[in-house]
Amino acid sequence: MQGKIIQRVTDELVSNKIIDSEDCELYTYGLQQGALILLNILTILIVGKIFGMLWESVVFMVTYIPLRTYAGGYHARTQLKCYISSVVLIVTVLLGIRFIPWTNFICITIVIISGLIIYILSPVEDSNKPLDVAEVKVYGKKARMILALEFGVFILLVNLGVKSIATCLSISLLSLSMMLICGKIKTLIGGKNKKIN
Repeated sequence: MQGKIIQRVTDELVSNKIIDSEDCELYTYGLQQGALILLNILTILIVGKIFGMLWESVVFMVTYIPLRTYAGGYHARTQLKCYISSVVLIVTVLLGIRFIPWTNFICITIVIISGLIIYILSPVEDSNKPLDVAEVKVYGKKARMILALEFGVFILLVNLGVKSIATCLSISLLSLSMMLICGKIKTLIGGKNKKIN
């Protein structure tokens, strides 16, 4: 149904001469991706509200999404699987924030280990989202810049005693480092399977 609506919107843009017909496919893809991102954001906010942890879900989203965009990592094969894995991730994160007894030592340890993993592995491409040599260089640089910024914010939060936000940031980096490791394993297994076949 979403696909039909987006196709109708794109057809309308072409018929009103807002976009060229040869760009129709590109705009359709862009609108589909935009709708998926919007759906994921709304879901994260709804789950956060249900858990009574709305601001935690916002902090997680603000720290996770920009870094994930450039660092890469595991990607599901279909949009439905991507959506389900996003829901599972946010539920797991919020439960972790609520039930794990977070201390400064745990948060600092997680940030250091996760930060090293992100710094070393970024960007991790996926078979669904392959990168060329130039993109690897640019994405890696941007991921490390965002990581450095978030690391600086984390140090500031710890020093100011804002433990709740520091905890959200540390679990965000932990989640991303796990996605990078899973993405790297998926790529290695995929490469071995291609060699066997």
